[in-house]
Amino acid sequence: MSHEIDPLSIKRAEFLFGAPNLAAIRKHGALEVAVIGRSNVGKSTFINRLCRRKVARVSGNPGSTRELNFYGVGGVVEDKIFSLTLVDMPGFGFAKLSKIQREEISRLAVSYLRSAKHLKAVILLSDCRREPGEDEVAIQRLCVEEGLHCIIVATKLDSIKRSQHQKALTALARAYHLERGDILATGEGIAPVDIWSRIVSLVS
Repeated sequence: MSHEIDPLSIKRAEFLFGAPNLAAIRKHGALEVAVIGRSNVGKSTFINRLCRRKVARVSGNPGSTRELNFYGVGGVVEDKIFSLTLVDMPGFGFAKLSKIQREEISRLAVSYLRSAKHLKAVILLSDCRREPGEDEVAIQRLCVEEGLHCIIVATKLDSIKRSQHQKALTALARAYHLERGDILATGEGIAPVDIWSRIVSLVS
């Protein structure tokens, strides 16, 4: 009997530290890949799926992440060894936060994206059930301005019928002015191999 070899092996995945502001970011010596998206888009769940273990706390309350959370991750994907830091960024667009709180979160996110020396790519999570709003488009534009790779990953595929997946992903690609093949997806039963391959190919 033949056994398929798993093309992805996560050797290390751990929470490093949280930073409520840029001054609190510690030196860690690894390339950074930020994960950003609208509140409740599934950032913590996405990070846990990438790491194949529970390292990020998943909350049912949108807007619970108010700081930059750093996770050290290392492993092998398709024979390529990688070691990097995933940065879970606060979600944007949560209406129940005060205007001042939303502005503080926005300032922290934008400042980090513009000033982080080790940041190489941004994973922008986008709900497949809705068109990207001004915030998502602004993040994509900011990545272009700062010379950062922007990887669009569709979430919430579990919430629609499988027969609608391709239509939803094609519509998302069109909204971001990308080709269908540029859009990756995450969800129950979807292995994160393609996402890791894209990340490693862009940051290595």
